Amino acid sequence: MKNTLHLLPLATRLSPIVYRLSLICIPALVLLLSGCGGNDADGPITASGFIEGEECLIASEVGGRIAEVLVDEGDEVKIGQVLVRLDDALLETQRREALAAVAVAQADLARVRAGARPAERAAARAALAQAEAQRDGALQALENARRALEHPQELDAQIAEAETQVALAEQEVEMARAELNEVQLKYGVYADQGGDTEQTWSLQVEAAQAALEGAEAQLEGTRRYLNALYAIRATPLTLQAQVHAAEAQYAAAEAAVEAAEAALDELEAGPTSEEVALAQARLHQAQAALALIDAQLAQLTLTSPITGVVTSRSVHAGETATPGVTLLALANLD
Repeated sequence: MKNTLHLLPLATRLSPIVYRLSLICIPALVLLLSGCGGNDADGPITASGFIEGEECLIASEVGGRIAEVLVDEGDEVKIGQVLVRLDDALLETQRREALAAVAVAQADLARVRAGARPAERAAARAALAQAEAQRDGALQALENARRALEHPQELDAQIAEAETQVALAEQEVEMARAELNEVQLKYGVYADQGGDTEQTWSLQVEAAQAALEGAEAQLEGTRRYLNALYAIRATPLTLQAQVHAAEAQYAAAEAAVEAAEAALDELEAGPTSEEVALAQARLHQAQAALALIDAQLAQLTLTSPITGVVTSRSVHAGETATPGVTLLALANLD
């Protein structure tokens, strides 16, 4: 009598995330068949087993506009295949900004580690020299003010010298004005010739004009100084005020020298460990911001976790994805 094999109805199991269909349990089936091979009794042979498969529900972890749906119902998919893309325009803009911030932080760290450039050291030395010159000038002004206070007769000598300087400055202005007039007349003669001749006289006019302006500025300065001396002589109490003002200016100039010296010393000493650590922290912060954006971008691309078939599709491009809401369903029927 010929034996007949009957399979019982399919059994299914449901997990919280994946609905499992069935896989044929081949070893158990083979065992059952081998155990029944030598039975000559009439009647059917009944065996049972599980046919297992899995269904995966595809949902986005984040919300956003759906840019592309790359599969449809019935399509076969492989593990890692891109299924859905969400719009990433905003995050891509933020990523470019984050990349720029990382580049700036990297350059800043390199600059800190390298220390001051020669140009920076030269600028610091120049600033120190300027501060020292201003301090020396303030000291000279203080000494002059003190002498004027202690020896009023010296004020008359200073006034006489200032009057001489004003007279000389007035002569310089007159000479510069005459020179400008002469050059302008010659320019009027040669201007029509054009070419190099016209350009040469044009430059001479500009130079004469600049010389006149410089002479006038010098005259204005000497006149202000002379008027200040006149005011001091007219008001003796002003001498004491001049001393106090000169002392304050000298103190400020001395402080500026100390600050310039400290700045130069810092540049020549090179970066401190604290400065390097701060630059490194800024770089790490920029890199962390970039990594966060990259992680967010990765969430906008949904890929298949299995090899199988698309069993349902509930969205289209242009629609909005809601976090946790199913977009596609896949099934592995192997």
